[in-house]
Amino acid sequence: MINLIWWKFEPNYAYEYDWLCLLLSGFKVNHIVDFENRVCVDNAIVVANLSQSFFMGSGAQKSYSEERQQFYDYIKRFKSAGKKVGLFHLGDEFYRESTKFYQDLDFVFRQYYKEEDCRKYSHCHYLPIGYKSGFSHELVDRSMAERPYLWSFAGHLKGSRFEMMKYAKQISGGKFHATSQWNDPNALSTQDYAGLLNDTKFSLCPMGNYSVDCFRVYESLEAGTIPIIETKSMARALAVLFNPQLILKYGSRDKNFWLRNYQYWEKAYPSDFPCPLIDDWRNLGDLIQSVDIENSSKKIKIWWQDYKKSLIRRVESTVEGAFS
Repeated sequence: MINLIWWKFEPNYAYEYDWLCLLLSGFKVNHIVDFENRVCVDNAIVVANLSQSFFMGSGAQKSYSEERQQFYDYIKRFKSAGKKVGLFHLGDEFYRESTKFYQDLDFVFRQYYKEEDCRKYSHCHYLPIGYKSGFSHELVDRSMAERPYLWSFAGHLKGSRFEMMKYAKQISGGKFHATSQWNDPNALSTQDYAGLLNDTKFSLCPMGNYSVDCFRVYESLEAGTIPIIETKSMARALAVLFNPQLILKYGSRDKNFWLRNYQYWEKAYPSDFPCPLIDDWRNLGDLIQSVDIENSSKKIKIWWQDYKKSLIRRVESTVEGAFS
């Protein structure tokens, strides 16, 4: 049996609840919620999102720093007691968190691919973000021919998404629902969003807040659409990295941004990653026209099903190897 410890948040409120349950579907799981740092049991996997407090308004920076230290001490307690413990490390999209504490864990599955940690710690593995809990239950199996929308997008308009929508609107047959913030009250419900993707051939997948990795990529894959995923090319990276105005304005921020996102998908996934990538939304129309919809959708669907199975096997073998 696996003791799955939800550190300082309720699993019912976790976007990743269904996704993590799928990855642990081969085990009997005992769910434990620990708000007080009291639980210290063997064969434990801690689920933690240390980034949550960072976005909670006044005093967030102080709270974030204190909470990180509490967590590091919490993990050390397991090792001091001789307990076996792994981690599902959620969040850290901005790569702010020190990962030195990985050395105190038997294994780590972390969201947002971090090449240096995967090299430094052989027990550190990339964890795709997955889809929002409840999402997959709302989906129906629908062929491409039955989907009325050529493309769709639902979400907060910001950053490169303004450029994306500028060119997407020039392509007929699309559907979009724009919001003004994360968790906007006017956002589509989980059911309505699943319905939109079920009706869509191409799903537009711009980057998230900082990373090109985001939930909509995996929700699109789960819904059987063809995700058109934003990437960051060397040409654009160089244009930004050597722009004196941006260097003066942002310092190293943009340098780190491009280093994290350059060839992200190629590094995080095997060489057979089948989804179309785009680094300039001006090319959206040409890209859509170049894709064989029926063959591409079948190829992507098979790849996604095979990838999920391989990820479940990787989780199972990692957990069994650590806890045996």
